Amino acid sequence: MNNDLAAATCVLLVDDNPINLVELAALLEDAGYQVLSAETGDAAVDQAVAKRPDLILLDVLMPGIDGFTTCENLKAIPATRDIPVLFMTALADTADKVKGFHVGAVDYITKPFQHEEVLARVRTHLTLQKLKLELQEKEERLSRIFENAMDAILTLDQAGRITLFNAAAEQMFRCQAGDTIGRSVDRFLAPELNKTLTNFRNGVPDKQAIWLSEGMAAVRADGGNFPIEATISRVEAAGQQLYILILRDINERKAREEAEAECNTLRGINLYLQEEVLASRDGEELIGNSVGLRQAMALVKQVAATDATVLITGETGTGKELIARAIHNLSGRKSKTLVKLNCATIPENLAESELFGHEKGAFTGAINRKLGRFELANGGTLFLDEIGELPLEIQAKLLRVLQEGEFERVGGTQTLKCDVRVIAATHRDLAQFSQEGKFRADLYYRMNVFPVHLPPLRERKEDIPPLVKHFINKYAAKFGKKITAIPERLMSDMQSYVWPGNIRELQHIIERAVILTNGSQLANVECVHASGGAVQANAPIATLDDAERAHILRALDATSWRIAGNQGAAKILGVPSTTLRSRMERLGIVKPLPR
Repeated sequence: MNNDLAAATCVLLVDDNPINLVELAALLEDAGYQVLSAETGDAAVDQAVAKRPDLILLDVLMPGIDGFTTCENLKAIPATRDIPVLFMTALADTADKVKGFHVGAVDYITKPFQHEEVLARVRTHLTLQKLKLELQEKEERLSRIFENAMDAILTLDQAGRITLFNAAAEQMFRCQAGDTIGRSVDRFLAPELNKTLTNFRNGVPDKQAIWLSEGMAAVRADGGNFPIEATISRVEAAGQQLYILILRDINERKAREEAEAECNTLRGINLYLQEEVLASRDGEELIGNSVGLRQAMALVKQVAATDATVLITGETGTGKELIARAIHNLSGRKSKTLVKLNCATIPENLAESELFGHEKGAFTGAINRKLGRFELANGGTLFLDEIGELPLEIQAKLLRVLQEGEFERVGGTQTLKCDVRVIAATHRDLAQFSQEGKFRADLYYRMNVFPVHLPPLRERKEDIPPLVKHFINKYAAKFGKKITAIPERLMSDMQSYVWPGNIRELQHIIERAVILTNGSQLANVECVHASGGAVQANAPIATLDDAERAHILRALDATSWRIAGNQGAAKILGVPSTTLRSRMERLGIVKPLPR
């Protein structure tokens, strides 16, 4: 959000603790926002009604009426109903958070405050609110277009005199019905249209109705021509032959279609941003100063300013998505949308629709037109994660977009253009895949214009201590704990462990350790060695395949060999179930027969 927009944006802070109000007010004012404050729920409602802030940060536990009741009161008042409310709380109980969403809140900010989190969530929800208001304005404008641009309808007698001239015709031809009734229609028809109507009245062709597409023109009362499409039909009423002429201004139709497309795009981006906000924000961080990470970031800085396609390679859990975000944020497209799609998580029969969109009725269940990720990312960046999982038949269509910048929606005939920078990521060996016929070689060469490899954590041992400290700070703040010490043995174990799950596995271990911590020293949890037991500093290092096989087996044993679902091994390992199944196949892991 730019400073001009921030300066025009007002945030209401509600907290019974003056220290919190001062801290947050200083933070938001430094970011350029106007700030209001209240120390009670009643005062907050009065302020909101009087000043109409753009966003409300509301404490949960307050004397008098609490935050939940305050939020309910705000949502009951028409003037404040649509103002987004973010709760501020140190409560970790899921039931409390669910209750907050039930009373109308849109998000939570955890205490103690993390300044970057506060600013990020404030910016995100202000952006969503702005998009929502823009969408409402676009939809209202589109509604007015439909109301005021109904087809012009003219009824003619056998001599071609006008007997009916509806309101839309008055608007189209810029004259009043009273000035046209009883007069010849010829004045409103260009020569070719007049000839076609005359022939039809004379029985050529001998049909009840004909359709005239583009190529015909009508004439306004002021003499100006305009292109039309029309239908001409004949009916018999009261023993007389009547002719009905229904005309549509092609220029107006195109304007309506453009307005509708604009609304669909805005609606699609709005929904995508809401999905992003609701999605988990517990991703790994690009933290460290190892040689491998520095080399990767140097490549990022070199390629970011270009529009070159980038292929990010590296094992699962190394932070490939964050590299993609870094490229986008350093590029000239940073003000546009970064849209992402994990190719491993979408069913094969929906992959084409997700990428390119579909038209209404294109297949069973397609009740509305849907914009694909390429349309949503137009002008910005599309991140295709796990590109190696994309079905072969879709790869050819993806190659066409990369080479020609054009595609069609599923069930559509119109060729659409797009300006999208594509960044892809994979843990697969695509060169080997292409030799085996599992990935198109021409697409691989097109994707591999600028490869960036992200090294695994076992090759970045010096990055482990700063990563550990970062995750401790993150989860200590989340769970309301203060941790100042790390057992030396635990840090030693972490630096000796081979980390088959990479940074994501480290993150989950630290989260578990913080949850188990009761004092100021981090709880001493065990890393998992390739053999399945606790890591030992002097133990021999297993091969990567052995380490990965043992780690997967441990997760499968812990879930009774359940792979998918919230309680499945894929969830524990932090990978899609399709990825886990393919790794099990590659490593020869099969469920043992019951004894």
